[in-house]
Amino acid sequence: MTTLGVSSGGDPSQWHGAFDCAACGRKRLPAVEFSANAVSKKRADAGKEIRCKACTQKAAEAERALAAETAKLRVVEGGDDADTPTATHECAACKRVRPADAFSNKQLKQKGPGKQKCRECCDAADASDASAATASVEARLTRAREASATAERTNASNKLAVFAREAALEAELVTGLKPKRIHGGRGRGRGGRGATPNSAIGRGAR
Repeated sequence: MTTLGVSSGGDPSQWHGAFDCAACGRKRLPAVEFSANAVSKKRADAGKEIRCKACTQKAAEAERALAAETAKLRVVEGGDDADTPTATHECAACKRVRPADAFSNKQLKQKGPGKQKCRECCDAADASDASAATASVEARLTRAREASATAERTNASNKLAVFAREAALEAELVTGLKPKRIHGGRGRGRGGRGATPNSAIGRGAR
């Protein structure tokens, strides 16, 4: 399926959405450009500034580089003074005992011993999660588009439902909102299942 009233089958990152990145200034980005946590925060507070995945990754890399440079300067300034103790902490992920500069303040203050992770492990985990999420989205979209193409080619009886599933997935990538299934009830009024009390059929055609 190539069209559904509008062009479909394109790259989700090129679609227009309702999210702006406070770091790079790009506007009208789709939800797929942001983490699920960022989208959730934006929906809870429309005035909340969020950063796209690319800017978040760049900021993390810059923070790690700054921490490394700061650690080097402290070593140089400290010289060979063995009487000055250096605070160290164990990373809950890699189990290495590392200096405080290797951890973010958030990890040291909010997580604490046994749960805190060094910057490298945090960055690696974030990159892994983002990669897995992207792969999952791409796989779902590929399957939906293949199903739509098959339905169109074979003129399947349920092709409208198949097309709708693809459209719903594309909408989810743009808005960040998952589609909701609306379940029908077991009928209305006292006329039994499917009855319409105010119609001739619902009243028993008296």
